[in-house]
Amino acid sequence: MRKLTIALRVWVAAAAVAGGIAAAPLGAQTIANGSLLIASPELSDANFTRAVVLVLRHGDDGTVGVMLNRPTNLVPAEIFPELKDSVGSYAGSLFRGGPIAPTRLVYLVRGLAAANVSGPEVLDKVFLSVDDASLPDMVRLADGTNDLRLYAGHVAWVPGQLQSEIAAGGWQVLRATPELVFHADPGSLWMELEGRGGSGSDLVASAQALTAPRAFGIFARSAFK
Repeated sequence: MRKLTIALRVWVAAAAVAGGIAAAPLGAQTIANGSLLIASPELSDANFTRAVVLVLRHGDDGTVGVMLNRPTNLVPAEIFPELKDSVGSYAGSLFRGGPIAPTRLVYLVRGLAAANVSGPEVLDKVFLSVDDASLPDMVRLADGTNDLRLYAGHVAWVPGQLQSEIAAGGWQVLRATPELVFHADPGSLWMELEGRGGSGSDLVASAQALTAPRAFGIFARSAFK
């Protein structure tokens, strides 16, 4: 757990240095681990057009997340051949988690597959891992993509940056559920959720009824074109 926390803090710090952005915290926090960020139609950043982001970590050192609705047709073992044996029988495709560190995998896992995961619980019984060594066990115990998803890269904001974007109307905020995180049709998430959330101080709306940054130079090689 401590190792993962340190790793996430390093990601946030690296993103801040690379982006050259400095912003003061806005005070009242309206975001938490497990929040969903729904890009507003007016958001102009092409990286986040119609994006749905799961907040993995939010704290004084910034915010880290992954985009849930960027599935690709890429086979993980082909993009990351060094993990071919670890991926094994996993039949799921790779997700584009974000423009930062696209050569590093982030795993979201639940169910029996989470038994050996040392990472934090992001929301109810959904866990985060960045440990490639745990991948064989996760694949073996997972019910396919219902329990395990692989994301190449992540997104990050320095302290105060995301709050400013929310206040400007760039993002709506919802509370995530496991069903939304492991949605059967992740490409449809934005259409399903847009307009359901709140912004600024009007948080947090519940999504229960629905389920009845910049890349930095040292990660120039991207799996995505």
